[in-house]
Amino acid sequence: MAEVDILVNGRAYKVACQDGQEERLLRLAAHLDREAQALARELGQIGEARLLLLTALTVADELLEVREKLNEAEARALPMDQETVGGATRVIEAAARRLEAMSERAAAG
Repeated sequence: MAEVDILVNGRAYKVACQDGQEERLLRLAAHLDREAQALARELGQIGEARLLLLTALTVADELLEVREKLNEAEARALPMDQETVGGATRVIEAAARRLEAMSERAAAG
């Protein structure tokens, strides 16, 4: 397992990830940091736990919106075979699980 130092809202966290996933984790952390910083500018420093929770909800909202758009596009599209449809769903669900796990580790850290 690799370990990556990430920075979210000015606070450093050491997060474990699978070997080879370090760059992806850094990109995800940078996205979370941008969201957290935007919320902190808008709401002020409201406490780390609350800020991380609101950040996670913001990112989860983005994910849900993308899922809904994907479902709408799939409904309008020509029928696809089940393997293609299932593959897209599995990719989105895997991304959601990784994001949830990282949020939990960040909140616990």
